[in-house]
Amino acid sequence: MQYQCPKCQSRKIIPVASANEPAVRPVVPKSLVFLIPLLFILLLLVVISIAMWLFGDGAGQTLQIATVVVFIATVIAGLLFWRDLPDFKISMQSFMQANKEWKCRDCNHQWKI
Repeated sequence: MQYQCPKCQSRKIIPVASANEPAVRPVVPKSLVFLIPLLFILLLLVVISIAMWLFGDGAGQTLQIATVVVFIATVIAGLLFWRDLPDFKISMQSFMQANKEWKCRDCNHQWKI
């Protein structure tokens, strides 16, 4: 199966919903749902800490503790996602194979597999 548009070779493809078949969706693990926001929060806290070190008297103790707590939570969510990764990959593969009609977001080309 091609995971890219046969016309423009873009990887920005989306499945086209059909009226007679129910939508097949991949099973997204809860660890991934927690991991993504935690990564953004950790990035924000690190940027704030660096900015406070550069432009102020340094990061406060509360900010340092919050950064460590979010880092530990991110590591735990990452490990849980790593454990769930094989099932997630199988779920994504079955999702990609179950959809027969695809559409490219770049060139709007539509094709069947």
